[in-house]
Amino acid sequence: MNLVNMDCLDFLSGLSSNSVDMVLVDPPYYGIIRNDWDNQWANEEAYLDWCDKWTRECERVLRPNRMLVVWGTLKTDTFVKYKLRSLSGSALTQQTEIIWHYNWGGRTRKNFARKAELAWCFSKGEDFLFNDQEIRVERKLKKNIRTGKAYEFGTIPTNVWQFQNHTTSKDFCSWHPTTKNLRCLERMILAYTNEGETVMDCFSGSGSTMLAALRANREFLGCEISEEYYKKSLERYEGAK
Repeated sequence: MNLVNMDCLDFLSGLSSNSVDMVLVDPPYYGIIRNDWDNQWANEEAYLDWCDKWTRECERVLRPNRMLVVWGTLKTDTFVKYKLRSLSGSALTQQTEIIWHYNWGGRTRKNFARKAELAWCFSKGEDFLFNDQEIRVERKLKKNIRTGKAYEFGTIPTNVWQFQNHTTSKDFCSWHPTTKNLRCLERMILAYTNEGETVMDCFSGSGSTMLAALRANREFLGCEISEEYYKKSLERYEGAK
């Protein structure tokens, strides 16, 4: 595992083209989180310009026929604008988005509770690696209703995944506001990479992608600009090992 404390663009510029097997990132959302790192741009246009730069670099370092996954939120229109501008306007090919659903945490009594996060999935080329046998889940129907024969294998999950991030879970990370569920990340990594291949995250944050890669027996390559998060991520990783 290789995690460094540096800016994402500086980090990406030092990587060779077509050198990583999957890009799995959770970038700043722009004005959603009350932290300096989510409010460092003068306006949305400046943020989207920055997003285009790191997205082009991620596309460059990604191997052909492999997947770029970008986490975001639909609390504002910014994430949709990013998709249309930096992803859909590129040579990347749109694939099925992943929706992570959870049912925990506070909620308002004035509207439906927003308990889902979205990940855009784009492949570098129309074809892409997909290890369906690695991620199959148990079927609700045990037999084929037409033939009466028992199913030999599980079924491929839909694109809506329910995983909880309860504070009682050993995977819960209390010191980062946007940490993702490790089982959710692991399923993505198992589907889109082979054992021993490299997953890259240039917004490492809490180190969750790094831990999920460890669980899946993949290599990890990434960076985190915050020295605090960088140090805490290394401690979290050592504890997980």
